[in-house]
This record gives sequence, C-alpha cells and structure tokens, in this order.
Amino acid sequence: MTVPMAELGGEVRSFFLMGAPRCGTTFVAKLLARHPQVCFSKPKEPHVFVREANPLSPREYLHRYHPHLTRAHRVIAEGSPSYLYDPEASRRILDFDPDARFAVCVRNPVEMAPSYHARLVYTLDEDVQDFEEAWSLQAARARGERVPRRCRDARLLQYRAACSLGEQLEGLFARVERERCFVAVFDDLTANPDKVYRDLLDFMGLDHDERTEFAPKNQHREFESPRLQAYLMNPPRPVAALIGVWERHGWGTPRAYRAFQKWLKRSNTRKVARPPLGRGTREMLRATFASDVQKLSDLLGRDLSHWC
Repeated sequence: MTVPMAELGGEVRSFFLMGAPRCGTTFVAKLLARHPQVCFSKPKEPHVFVREANPLSPREYLHRYHPHLTRAHRVIAEGSPSYLYDPEASRRILDFDPDARFAVCVRNPVEMAPSYHARLVYTLDEDVQDFEEAWSLQAARARGERVPRRCRDARLLQYRAACSLGEQLEGLFARVERERCFVAVFDDLTANPDKVYRDLLDFMGLDHDERTEFAPKNQHREFESPRLQAYLMNPPRPVAALIGVWERHGWGTPRAYRAFQKWLKRSNTRKVARPPLGRGTREMLRATFASDVQKLSDLLGRDLSHWC
C-alpha cells in the first residue's frame, strides 16, 4: 500500500532513514533531501513514531511534515535515528504504511560510542564532558540518577545499548522483511559515497541524479557559548509553542527564522579534533561490543571482525 495523495493525482511511497546516530545518517539525509524526486520532512527528525499520543493519519502527517510535497515527488522520507532503538516505532510506522521501506546506517561501535557521546554533549543531553566518566554512569542513569536536567530522554544516555547495532538490527529484521531494509556501512560511506548513494537510489526505485560531489561527513563540533546553545537546543516556551503551531498547521518554520537559527548555530559552533581514546578505554569497548559486532557480521553476511 502507498500513501494516497488524491489531490496530487497520484501516490507517494514512504521511506524512513532510521539511524543509527553518528553513523552517517545526516549525510545520507542531506543527499536525499536534494534529490528532485524525494520530499524530505521538515524538520529532518520529527520523531513522530516514538510518541505514544494519538497517531497522525497519513494526510495529517503529510500536511504537518511534508507541506512542500508536489507531483514531482515519488517518495516522502524522514530521518529520525530514535526509531531504530525503539521497537514500537517500527510497528507504528507499519501501521501507518504497511509497505514502508527502511534504511539503517551502521558503524564500528568503538568509534561510534565516543562520537555519540560528543554529540550528546553538543545537544546538551549530556553534561559530563569526559567519555569514560559518562560511560561509568550508565547504571546510575538507568535508575533515574545523575540524569542531566536538559536531557530529552534518559535512554539516550545508555551508550552500550545505543551502540549495540547488531542487536537493534536483529530486532528490526524480526519486524520487517530483510528485503525492505537497506543497510549502509559507515566505512563504505567514507570510502565510496557515490556507490552507496547509487545503491540506495536503486533500492528506493528512484532515478539517479548524477550527483558527483559529496560534502564532508561526521565532523566533531563543540559550542562556544553554553547559554546560546541552550537557546538553540531548547528554545524558550513561547518560541517553542509558536513553532509547534506552525508545524501543526503544516506551515513549516518561517524561512527568516530558520536562517536566523542557522546563523546562530554557525556562529556558536567550532570544529575541533576529537581527543583520541586511551588504550585501556579502546580495549574495554572492543571487549564490550565483540559479540554484537559478530551478530552484525552474521546479519549482513560481511566480516567486520577488524572492528573489534
């Protein structure tokens, strides 16, 4: 089944880029958003299907997150990494559209875990700057202790679970047929993004747009001003309420406000080299994720033993 669009005189398929975080998902989303046959959601990560409130109908969903949909589009897409580690999300998506297709990006968890931690520090979900200390707090945070005030969801701070991609992918394959899932390995995205992109377009049934330039991926960022970062990540209630009204009416965020936000974000961001992991920490992560990497290898039919 496809999502009906009677007013457009045709139909549109749905596609969900489910994650994982820090594995190239944003890079792939930006490529797809520029494809003339793809209508990518605004915002990129609406996280609609992790919410337990009344589900949106297909028409309401399109109106709110794809108001720019036209007859030229053949696919609607979104990129919410939270869908991968929430089992209920894929079930809700299949209730929404039983024929939905999915994509997942995976990465060496030894590299992914500190990158993921750095991203949470940047988004203010994490308030512990040191990765090793944040890792040691997982048990306490699972009990509801030491959770940062600005953290959107304490589950985000469970680094081992978030980076156990073999387990998460196994769960997805149990709910969705393997042939409806595209898996991109971060190593391939880095070494040969053109091939991965072409393979993905083939999987989605889209025409090749002959793209040949690919922007840098997954750079480490830090913020300059904590106060300004708090505004960007968690706007004041009146601003957030106004944005919510715009979204519910399918108007999208005004272009001037989006431009202002982007300018503020660029002004408050610096790109820096991520500090290297200590040998002991790296060995601990390798031992922690060895069995999960083997599971991922088995699922993909690909030897990933060099990761651990």
